[in-house]
Amino acid sequence: MGRHKKDKHKEKKHRHRSGQTAECAEKKAGKLERERARAHFLDGSTGPWAKALAAQDARESPAAEEADPDSAGTAHTRRGPDYSMPSSIDIVADPVLYAMSTRRSISKVDPETPSDSDLLELIRAVSSVADHKGLRPWRFLILRGDDRHRLGAALDEAAGVVREPGEVNRKPLRAELLLALVCSPTEHEKVPEWEQRATAAGAGHLLELALWQAGWGVMWRSGTLANTPPVRRLHRLEDSELLMGWFYIGAVPERYRQRLASSTRPLPRPEQFLDTL
Repeated sequence: MGRHKKDKHKEKKHRHRSGQTAECAEKKAGKLERERARAHFLDGSTGPWAKALAAQDARESPAAEEADPDSAGTAHTRRGPDYSMPSSIDIVADPVLYAMSTRRSISKVDPETPSDSDLLELIRAVSSVADHKGLRPWRFLILRGDDRHRLGAALDEAAGVVREPGEVNRKPLRAELLLALVCSPTEHEKVPEWEQRATAAGAGHLLELALWQAGWGVMWRSGTLANTPPVRRLHRLEDSELLMGWFYIGAVPERYRQRLASSTRPLPRPEQFLDTL
């Protein structure tokens, strides 16, 4: 009887010690993860990305197996991308890739603008956007001159703004040329509406790149009033259509060119956008 009690006491003590060991390992793993996340955050990653990268580090680290022995020896060990082979891509030498990597949104453009014929050729180029079933669910509207004042009036109406006589909404006047991007989805059993909106957004971004490569500055603006009734009426939108904003287009001011030439702002670390299953 005494021996049985002694054995039970030893077993209880062993379980307590094992629990303490597991708790210590868990605390150690948590501390390591917080340290990794902090390191990634200080290296420029946002909070969520920093946590995700820290978790990836933990899975790839030998310390992870020490903290969780049961995870060792599983059938599939996640390793992440393999960057050991040198890249054959030269961003600086390729004019298209270089234009993509140096593109910047220009908030204040000069008055000179591309002609409508120039726009037609640029639209021809961006029509190669990935488009499931070739539905072409997008279109652009040109706003020049008084059309910009009409847009300002529609925005004021949507916001309930009443101005003094002679005053106008100057926001649409920040560029001589605006292009409105409209998503025009077509009902299709194999292409849901969200996918067609993605195609329209892709066409818009390609247009930004094409304008930049052609030497023009552009700023894609939207806002909470874009799809209010007065603004939708102005753009003659069908019920199924969505106004995805306006591209403010003009010449790149010389001060911007000088600033861009000497800019040292790095691009985001690409590792945070690439992963494996």
